[in-house]
Amino acid sequence: MKLKTLVMLFAVLALMASACGAAADKISEKAVESAAEKAIEEASGGQANVDISGSEDAPTIKVETEEGSVAFGAGVDMPEEITIPVPDGGTVQSAMSFDDGSAQASVAYDRDRYDELVSFYEDWVAGNGGDSWQKQTQSMETGDDTIRQTYWFDDESGAAIGVMDCAAFGSAGDGLDAACVSISQGGA
Repeated sequence: MKLKTLVMLFAVLALMASACGAAADKISEKAVESAAEKAIEEASGGQANVDISGSEDAPTIKVETEEGSVAFGAGVDMPEEITIPVPDGGTVQSAMSFDDGSAQASVAYDRDRYDELVSFYEDWVAGNGGDSWQKQTQSMETGDDTIRQTYWFDDESGAAIGVMDCAAFGSAGDGLDAACVSISQGGA
């Protein structure tokens, strides 16, 4: 299954889970899992396993297929395929890994760590083939807030690292309350 198809199906799955109150009760949880598995299997032509767990306020949704896995929620596991380091103290919010060895992950930190995270990756990139990495920085004013984004792209490996202001998964507020690190690594 193509990455776009898996991500699209996962978005449908997340909406279905929200509509049923995530993991609020086992009957609706199993019904949503079964319906999602069927939809993914029909779209991909292969087997799928869907697991919804956690609480209504902090659900975790995992999808396993023959071609890879996707997980969203507070505290999912970091994909083993990710070799770019991730600073301590964050919460993995999403993880994707595919049979070609490619992987993506997003990790949320306290928002006040943004500059520390940028500095961490500045140092890491400089020590790991800095000449092949390109950097882009953007910021945008929105009302009373500033949204910051810093990205690094490695032309040789296709890897990417992003640090941005974001809303943490399951946060109670409606604003930006975290600094998120996004990592993408290509497969063989």
